[in-house]
Amino acid sequence: MKTIEKTGATDGQPISLGELWRTFLKRKWIVVAAAAAALLVAAAVSLLTPPTYTARGRLLIEREPNILSFEGMFQIEPLSDDYYQTQYKLLQSRALAGDTVDRVRLVENKDFLDRFFQGGSKPGVDPKADPLLRRRLVNWFLERVSVQPLRRTRLVDVTFGHRDPQLAADVLNAMIESYIEMNVARKYEATEQATDFLATEIENVRNGIREKETKLQEYGRSKNILALNDAENTLVAALADLNRGMTDAKMDRINKETYYNTIRIAGPDYIPSGLNSPTLSRLADEYNRLSRDYAKSSERFGPEMPQLQQLKAELDEAKKALDDETKALVSRAYTDWQAAVSRELNLTRAFDQQRGAAFQMNSNAIQYNQLLIEIQNDKNLLDSLMTRKSEADVSSRLKGFRTSNIWVVDNAEVPLSPSSPNTKKNLVLGLMVGLFAGLGLALLYESLDVTVKDAEDVRKYAGVPTLGLVPMFSKDGREAVAAEEAAATFGDMANVVRTSIGKKKPDRREINDEAMDLVVQFAPDSAFAEQFRSIRTSLLFSIDDGNRRALAVTSPLPQDGKTATACNLAASLAQAGKRVVIVDSDLRKPRLHRVFRTKNLNGLSKYLVAGLAWDDLLRATAIPGLFLVNAGAQMSDPLELLGSEKLATLVAQLKKDFDFVLVDTPPVLAVSDALVVGSRLDGALMVVRRGQTPREALRRAQEKLDAHRIKTLGAIINAVRMRELDEYHVSSYYGREKRTDG
Repeated sequence: MKTIEKTGATDGQPISLGELWRTFLKRKWIVVAAAAAALLVAAAVSLLTPPTYTARGRLLIEREPNILSFEGMFQIEPLSDDYYQTQYKLLQSRALAGDTVDRVRLVENKDFLDRFFQGGSKPGVDPKADPLLRRRLVNWFLERVSVQPLRRTRLVDVTFGHRDPQLAADVLNAMIESYIEMNVARKYEATEQATDFLATEIENVRNGIREKETKLQEYGRSKNILALNDAENTLVAALADLNRGMTDAKMDRINKETYYNTIRIAGPDYIPSGLNSPTLSRLADEYNRLSRDYAKSSERFGPEMPQLQQLKAELDEAKKALDDETKALVSRAYTDWQAAVSRELNLTRAFDQQRGAAFQMNSNAIQYNQLLIEIQNDKNLLDSLMTRKSEADVSSRLKGFRTSNIWVVDNAEVPLSPSSPNTKKNLVLGLMVGLFAGLGLALLYESLDVTVKDAEDVRKYAGVPTLGLVPMFSKDGREAVAAEEAAATFGDMANVVRTSIGKKKPDRREINDEAMDLVVQFAPDSAFAEQFRSIRTSLLFSIDDGNRRALAVTSPLPQDGKTATACNLAASLAQAGKRVVIVDSDLRKPRLHRVFRTKNLNGLSKYLVAGLAWDDLLRATAIPGLFLVNAGAQMSDPLELLGSEKLATLVAQLKKDFDFVLVDTPPVLAVSDALVVGSRLDGALMVVRRGQTPREALRRAQEKLDAHRIKTLGAIINAVRMRELDEYHVSSYYGREKRTDG
């Protein structure tokens, strides 16, 4: 028993270009329809979308110029490589967007608000006092602004799109102005704070110097101090060293306190330039990105939507991380400041201890020199603080000149032509999307279709060769002419064919029955008849020339066209000079007597039950060389009769008298009659209907035949469309023949 391969033709295998092309040709109307629909959608979008004008400006962003050396005072590291990324994010920040909206006074532009609210402003609401409106305008601005850095340069292109070209240019220029002012304000904000702090410290130091000088004079007069000895000078030198250490510690404490006071106001909305932390910059960028995403999503979704709630949770988490990192930096600055305070206190205590020892030797002289040293150190500190304050004052006064590292290369001009929609691009994109979508639909339809399509399916699922393809019966002028010529000879039988052919749209059921059962005889010049002659040739080559054959013609399921195939194959063999008998063994639903227009009397059932004379069993047909054994009386359970030895005796007798015995059996999967009859014959022919017979049904039918040791000589694929026979050039051949004859 042969093994049947049960996998599909393409199961587990990648689809080839050839299969893709054949699928495209087979389902080309789906692809064409999808492409046409996509083109129409693209054209409609291009025509219905209002034009957008894009204003473009160009900026040059340089690094911050290091004019004044504040790094030593604030302990600020040089700018890192993420400086430009920070500037790009600032250009897309909500703060800058809000400043721009206020600068161009959009809330006061009635024409703009009417278009913004699609037909009119909100009744009874003052736009200037509506925070929700301002938030919506900020979101509207951020959706239309774009920042595009030019590679390997410090130039940045900033664009803004709107339906009104003049408004687009005005808004973009206002944005550039707001960005420059923001840069200037943030640049000098820390300097102004440092100036105020230094002024306070200078005044405190001056007051301390005046008090100490007064005290020194009073102490000298009261103690009448004139000079100090060597031992006293040694103690004074030690005290001087400790005092200098105290001075350095005090300066360090002042610097760290200055730095702490500068950065302690830091937060998510304001990051001083001194906080140069890669981690903080990354968290700030993430917070700004989530802020934009949340603002855009809030326009599309309600607050109850899971997407918006998820974004809100991510935004809160990013804000918390940014707050934590900022607080950590501030905490470290505070810790450093407190450490400096502690160091200053420690030096002060050491100085006090040393001073106590000096007092034991000469408390009066040492105290006098200590006051003198303290005064000198305070004067040195005062000079240093005044120098720093002078530098800070100069930097603060530069703010009035709006000095900035941002340069406007090109201001935004009013655009003359719209930037979108791009009709040509949309049409090309629509065509490509439509083609791919159509091809995807074609492949989907093909994958969902599990019916037998071609000889490859027959080979995969039944393991047998395909003897030929039978075209679908359709209106063809040649069949009509042949039916008319046969009318005088075959009478009513030809009229049935002629009637079916003559209809503009033949009834499918009528075509599948008597109308196509003998087209080989009525239309011998048709493609239909030619295909049966090809099947006849394949059949003759598949058997021994001198061996008469008795073959069952069966199918997996009803409506596969086995009866029509058996009749036309029998007629084709008779046309080749063979003596052929066709036997109707379908005792449940006999039909051959209707095909050959004879009464269903006597027949196979009576022969198997009571025996029948040879002359009463065989019936001649209108086709020379073709005889019929009709089914006889209809039976509900004919298995016992078909399995009797009388049937084997009948088959043996028919094989002696005829070249071919074709037995029309019921479908294999419907009843077991075909298996019982087939076991008495030399083999079987399997008929399947293209696009209707499931592959699984074919596999199961062949398994049953193999289980009963019934040899399947091959399969015949029925109802194949003419265009699918192009590889045989049948249609073109008959077309040329007709033109030549004409």
